Amino acid sequence: MTRKVLLLGLDGATYNVLDPAFAAGHMPRYKALLDRSTSGILTSTVPPYTPPGWTSIFTGVNPGKHGIFGFTLGNVQQNRGLVRLDKVAAPALWNAVNAQGKRIGLFNIPMTYPAPPVDGWSVSGMLTPEGGGETPSNFTHPESLRDDLVRAAGSYEIDIEVDYDQDWKSTEIIERLSRNLDKKRKALRYLLDNHADLPLLFAVLEAPDRLMHVHYKYIDPRQELYHRPEAEPIRRRAWEFFDEMDEMIGDLLDWAETDGYVITMSDHGFGPKDKTVNVNVALREWGLLSVGGAGAVTKSAGLRRVARRAKKALPKSVWQKAKGAAQSSIDWSKTKAFSAPIPQQGIYVNLRGREPNGIVSEADYDSVREEVIERFTALRDPDDGLPVVDRIYRREEVIHGDQAVNAPDLFPVCRAYSYELSDGTYSPAILDDYRRLPRGFHHMDGIFGIAGPGVAARDGAKAHLYDIAPTALYLAGCTLPEMDGRVLEELLPPQLLAERPVRVQPMDLPLAGEGAEAEAYSAEEEAQIEESLRNLGYL
Repeated sequence: MTRKVLLLGLDGATYNVLDPAFAAGHMPRYKALLDRSTSGILTSTVPPYTPPGWTSIFTGVNPGKHGIFGFTLGNVQQNRGLVRLDKVAAPALWNAVNAQGKRIGLFNIPMTYPAPPVDGWSVSGMLTPEGGGETPSNFTHPESLRDDLVRAAGSYEIDIEVDYDQDWKSTEIIERLSRNLDKKRKALRYLLDNHADLPLLFAVLEAPDRLMHVHYKYIDPRQELYHRPEAEPIRRRAWEFFDEMDEMIGDLLDWAETDGYVITMSDHGFGPKDKTVNVNVALREWGLLSVGGAGAVTKSAGLRRVARRAKKALPKSVWQKAKGAAQSSIDWSKTKAFSAPIPQQGIYVNLRGREPNGIVSEADYDSVREEVIERFTALRDPDDGLPVVDRIYRREEVIHGDQAVNAPDLFPVCRAYSYELSDGTYSPAILDDYRRLPRGFHHMDGIFGIAGPGVAARDGAKAHLYDIAPTALYLAGCTLPEMDGRVLEELLPPQLLAERPVRVQPMDLPLAGEGAEAEAYSAEEEAQIEESLRNLGYL
């Protein structure tokens, strides 16, 4: 007998926030799920970011095989546009499920636009064009499902608008998340009432990530800002919203029934965002990056102090245009290394033959990387005199496969990701200080749990997000294609494994987005999505 399998994703969920919420009596359905699960830490990708994270979860392979390293393809020298599902270079778990005659439902998974044409149904997630906040025109498979969801929910919205500069001051972002969640819950309940005849369902709530980016330090009791008077009403409303999410989680758990298997996970965890490291500013100071023309005069300390004041005073849109102009003034003929886009959290060597304006020869590639590593390793924060960087991964240490050549060459990890890398070229200093703001940033330690018949109730387990897809396929009674992840056999009932051993074999599967029907992003759609990503601090 094959039981139902539910994959339940909470984008950015962390025990740092869940545990105090549980202790205060919130999210009872989700707490009960974890209490009956084998649960623990889910290690994210390097870096722990949404695009490589969720894509690795649904493909079971590392970014060097699926090719998704950020929200955009390429870098400042060769921008290949926004990521879409049809750019993913690996099959997804739904391809393996459908190839074995099983149906699947997909709901709101980030990085799944265009909606994949599965046997079952799919509702796309983050990066779906929304036309400036209106109900998307194309976000479901089959396409006719769109009108059904709109009738059920009144309207539909993939994601909310975020305003980093204002949202930390009040509960307004939580109110927007609440309205968005209400629409999603109505749409999901329609699907569960009318299209629930399938053995496997994968649904994601992205709201925890949006909330933690803005209010993290007000919700994690280990943070100094948690004790500020203004934190208490925001935290109270956040916990109320957690209960709203819990009701939607309850709908999904009811679908799985008491004898189904439930795998819950987050693509990354969360921690405080204390500072940013302006990579290009550092590389410029060390003589590894050069700017030309009028940009050269901004080496003046006085002008950089003016820039600091201007950044605070100017509207965000004006500053973003200035940032783009700054990056376009990089003198590539004298630049050996440069920052990756923010979501890639890395550094590229300006390699000849790979980058359009590359100057570093293959023979000098390793020596340039070593110089960058040496420089960043020696970087100290003037506020405490301690190193900024914990370690720097070379690309081949964390990424492998035929798409790895498109990844950054180095991945610095700064203060356990409490220091975020930024690609600013004319920022006033190497480090920008955000400690006074309650913002959060991604952390390597996500959450996961497996619940179901015969699964022990215990915590302290460890897994990698590559392991989610193969484990889900096994529980759904499927043979596994070759993946980087593995079935978490040590966490599953021995009797189940004895009755049905894990089977892995090569499979000729389509790619994750093959057959998805959607026009290329229009200039207006791309601009709207990019603006949304900027508001989230991703561009």
